Amino acid sequence: MLLAKTLIKKINPNVTLIEAFDGNEALVIFENEKIDLILMDVQMPNKNGYEATAEIRTLKEGKKIPIIAITAGILAHERDKCFEAGMDDYLSKPIIKTDLEAILKKWLV
Repeated sequence: MLLAKTLIKKINPNVTLIEAFDGNEALVIFENEKIDLILMDVQMPNKNGYEATAEIRTLKEGKKIPIIAITAGILAHERDKCFEAGMDDYLSKPIIKTDLEAILKKWLV
């Protein structure tokens, strides 16, 4: 997460980042903050990224928010699982700055 935050700040120093410890906290933050995009780590304690995404998608504002999966998994079935859970795109670890920048431009423009 530290790498992603560092790269995002290099790409856009004026961005406001909000970090969630787990999927439960991600839901609370989403319901209480104005969010433009979610970078969702698939592996989180308590409630994983798939579960958190599915719950966010049930909320009115959650239907249109771009959710980008971040995972160490690179196999096709893992990518498909992200899309089945309601995620819009996929970024594999280790995060590469050019890949992250392309994802952000794609979903925030």
